[in-house]
Amino acid sequence: MGAPAPYGSRAGSAARGDRARTAAARAAASWLGMLQWAAGLLPAPERARAVAELDATGLSVAAAPFHPVEYGMNAVLHDTRPVDERPGPTGRELAAALRSVETAEDGDRLLDAAHVDWDVLAAAHARDPFPSVPSRALIARGDCPDPFTVALLTPWRVEVANRIAARQKNRTGPAERRSAYRAHTAPLVRCHDLSDDIRKVLLPHVSHLRTPLLRLLLASGKAREVVRATARLDRLLAAVDHGDYGHLPRIQAFWDAVGAELRDTLGEDRTAWTAVARRLTRHKGRLRELLDTLGDPVPGSRKHGPDLRVLIQAPPSVLTAIVADLDDAALERAAERYVGDDRVRTADGLLVTALAQLERVGVAPRRPFARWAHRALAHRPGELAEVAWLYGRSPDLDDSLIRLARLRPDLRRRLAAAHAQPPPAVDPVAELRAQHDAVRAQLVLDSSCPDDTPWPQLLEAHAAEPLPEPVLWVLASRPGFPAALARALPGARTEDLAAQGADAARHALAHLAGRSPGDVLDHLHASTAGSTIHSIRARGTLDDRTVLDTARPAAVPLLYGRGLLPGDRNRDAWNSACAELFTDAARRFGPGFWHCLAHRLPTFEGTLPELLAPRPGDALASRLHRLAENPNRLAENPGEPAGTSPVHALLERYEERIRAATALLHPDADLPDGHGSPDREAALRLLDAEGENLPLVARVASTVRPGLAIALPRLVAPYLRERGRIAELVPLAESARRTAARVADRRGEADAEAALGRALFLLGRYEEGVPAGERALALFHDIGDPHGAARTSRDLGRVLLFLHRFPEAATVLERSRPLCREAGLPLLEGNVCLLLGHALRHLGRTAEAATAYRDAVALLDGNGDGSGDESGRERALDAAKRELDRLTADPTR
Repeated sequence: MGAPAPYGSRAGSAARGDRARTAAARAAASWLGMLQWAAGLLPAPERARAVAELDATGLSVAAAPFHPVEYGMNAVLHDTRPVDERPGPTGRELAAALRSVETAEDGDRLLDAAHVDWDVLAAAHARDPFPSVPSRALIARGDCPDPFTVALLTPWRVEVANRIAARQKNRTGPAERRSAYRAHTAPLVRCHDLSDDIRKVLLPHVSHLRTPLLRLLLASGKAREVVRATARLDRLLAAVDHGDYGHLPRIQAFWDAVGAELRDTLGEDRTAWTAVARRLTRHKGRLRELLDTLGDPVPGSRKHGPDLRVLIQAPPSVLTAIVADLDDAALERAAERYVGDDRVRTADGLLVTALAQLERVGVAPRRPFARWAHRALAHRPGELAEVAWLYGRSPDLDDSLIRLARLRPDLRRRLAAAHAQPPPAVDPVAELRAQHDAVRAQLVLDSSCPDDTPWPQLLEAHAAEPLPEPVLWVLASRPGFPAALARALPGARTEDLAAQGADAARHALAHLAGRSPGDVLDHLHASTAGSTIHSIRARGTLDDRTVLDTARPAAVPLLYGRGLLPGDRNRDAWNSACAELFTDAARRFGPGFWHCLAHRLPTFEGTLPELLAPRPGDALASRLHRLAENPNRLAENPGEPAGTSPVHALLERYEERIRAATALLHPDADLPDGHGSPDREAALRLLDAEGENLPLVARVASTVRPGLAIALPRLVAPYLRERGRIAELVPLAESARRTAARVADRRGEADAEAALGRALFLLGRYEEGVPAGERALALFHDIGDPHGAARTSRDLGRVLLFLHRFPEAATVLERSRPLCREAGLPLLEGNVCLLLGHALRHLGRTAEAATAYRDAVALLDGNGDGSGDESGRERALDAAKRELDRLTADPTR
């Protein structure tokens, strides 16, 4: 077996590079998307400036489109390029191609890979109607225009109409498909709402449609006309019975429509309601036919009991009387369509609604009701208040309700009201400590401390010995709930804590991200933030401005707002509150606001108002932006000595701060406390603040202080690597290269090319890094700098190795060794020898490779003097020894 490649196989390296690029691009696109959403809330003039600034940030560079299709992934599913840039037929070519497809699935794939011009397709259909197969592919698209959909349905073809149901599968085409950055999140599948024009064409044929399309027709407010139009009520009922949780509103709409028809016809005729409840679910005609023939005898109908789904639609007096006449066995049979084993998916949701209706009409609690409620709660624990009236009828249900009441204040209070009020406790704190049941703890608090909670005594008692968890949840619903007790709820979900009360909600909002803010997008799913904020807004616990002022990190409210859909309730109110904050902050800051915001947001831990609050460095950023937008103002004043203008002095102070801070990040820096030194951490914090302005400084300094613009990539490279912001190094290096070329600074140009090559290598953009390394190497040779030439040739050889261009890598690395000796860099020469050994081994030159590895061991083993990165030297030395042992091992042993 051959030895593995030094950096893994090419496929493995490519896969790792793809994953790294995808993750970096996804994170950058997410941060940028949140800011773009916020910028879209501003008035038109401010919005235009915001978009321009965001397009020029490092985030936009890092979020450049990544095309997995280039690396062997499925092009149809994951291609994120703009539609106009995608291959595939368009216009009349697409129309002709559609007519030749053999199956609807082939048509789906063809449309997914094409830029669809609906006007051209509609005109082609008007001239010569598409056959059934391409019509099925076209009508399944969610972006198919309504007039074209109607045209495809005329003349009527049921197989074409039934394909409309495929719109539930989000067949919206590549223009609206989620990008690869968000491929890790499950797409929202929503029932497609059909327009009235399409419904008018479908309704006369409703009895012949397949069940998925029937469910689409059962929209809220539209179900009654479907019930009236169908000639086969049993087929419509089958579509309802085989739905899942996503169809629950439409299933409920069907039964509401049936109930409205029955109430209009039957009134309070108890006998008629009983007959309908026995026969409706087996009726194979129209609903009107059933109602008109209720008096006719139907053989065998008496052996079937009434169906509770029908009875529940009856007027209160009729429902109460019929249920009272049914014994427990008959009740169980009436509810079998709710609680049968084949109805687990949706019946529990409908059953909770039925139980709530039974309570509203005044039906007495019975044991079967409690058993059904316990079964329903196993699948839908959120539906609690609707079944609390059955408390005390079943030990199993009681245990479930008490356990769930720990997190639900409304349920807890309702269950506590079912108990007799105990007398006030002499020592409420001791009495509470003895309770391990949230309902009992609620009773103690209500009787002993109805208005004033003894927080000092409770905090003192908790400090001595932690209070039971159910007691803490009950206390969380009290005003003034302290943070010390909130922190004592380990593993509590923020949405559960937010449901307790205003003070608990504030604490939940302040701890929405349990990890560092840089990991928010990977570890804080949108549903977590969304459910917490949504529950607070839905209950009215806190107003929107308080939520914005409290939620941290600042990315959370932006993530929530970006996820609100146009139909979401109170979306406009949330957007208005956010727009007010951003508009005021942008106007106070001036130019550069969004540029700085893009750099602050990914690592910011505070709230949104804290993020938008003015900072000492904001004036610098705003001034630099104004200068960058008006290059004429950058010229030196003729009446002043060169280098004494305010702009020059500003950049000089900036450079001094940057140099002082980056000096502490260098591996050779003398740090008394190691990498955790307070000085080093302070330098990182200073660079976090000053580093936001790097692109601005580069633009301004290229005119006023070229030396700074040229030196910036080299100065800030350690900092950007430390913070994982390598992508920002690329535009800085390119700007430095242009500036150096303009002022004829050959050394600066060489340094900039070398920095660009290293940045592209770290980003995995190896093919782009090779030309930059070759240009840098040529420049270093021209200016006679063996030190720079040695390092650059090492970097270039490493890139060529990653690209498996082994002959070129070997040539570059062999030429690098004398350069290292001339520059007096034995440690660097040792690394070059290690890389050279890898290249020679892959070329089959085993003896030469072994010699290179021996040289690497000798050079690396003798240079552990602390003059470089000691851990890197040790790793290189171990690798050289390992490869040498592998080459020189005796194969006969």
